[in-house]
Amino acid sequence: MVTEGGMLQPRKIGDRIAASLIYKLLTSCPGIENIFLLVRSKRGKDIFSRVEEIFDDAMFDKMKQACPKYDHKIRAVAGDCMQPGLGISSSDREVLTENVNIVFHLAATVRFDEKMKTAMQINVKACRDVLDLCHDMKHLKSVIYVSTAYTQCPQNVVDERFYDPPIESEKMIHLADCVTDGMIEKITPVLLDKWPNTYTFTKAIAEDVVRKNSRGMPVGMFRPGIGQSIELVSMVCCNTTGVGTRLVSVNRRRKHVTF
Repeated sequence: MVTEGGMLQPRKIGDRIAASLIYKLLTSCPGIENIFLLVRSKRGKDIFSRVEEIFDDAMFDKMKQACPKYDHKIRAVAGDCMQPGLGISSSDREVLTENVNIVFHLAATVRFDEKMKTAMQINVKACRDVLDLCHDMKHLKSVIYVSTAYTQCPQNVVDERFYDPPIESEKMIHLADCVTDGMIEKITPVLLDKWPNTYTFTKAIAEDVVRKNSRGMPVGMFRPGIGQSIELVSMVCCNTTGVGTRLVSVNRRRKHVTF
């Protein structure tokens, strides 16, 4: 989140986009006061160690020259997209709602063979939780949801508009909550229908969540394809298992951005 800032939630491929975005914010937006990163602990490493790992990448070398005190702007927030309410504590939630203006939501599991319940939690329910958090932000100016160009892969042509989801988001969330793991895996092929995998399927459901749960908010949606940064080519060398970052917030004196 950015005060005059934003919040970032990257995962795996999203980590690469998020890293590029953090780089650009720190080098091109000097007015940013803070960037909040939602990060989960992993493999014995706390959130602060994991944030340090993000900036150890060579892609940030030039950024560190342009913004040597960048670490003064970075604030780690403990969270996890697998937990209800993003796993954010009440005290951290209060800080975010009081200080964030702009939100970027990039977090997703991109495994094509992800279990349906896991994909629903990370790609759909966490998206709903992000929007719920945004509704409580007192100075919200913009929310950007990063989807994928493949959410509408059954379509021959994909226009810049919302499409009907494979299943209404409320019904699919209810199904995922009520049905056992074994049962939902058995019926997954039926649920997917024309969608090739749980990734594209749940991201299409998430777009329905954005359409229904973002009313009254300044929300934009971006459907990227597969690509790499021209400016930050080293970015493709990022750890493909992800750094565990879930949310970045930038605080820029009354300007907040969330990723």
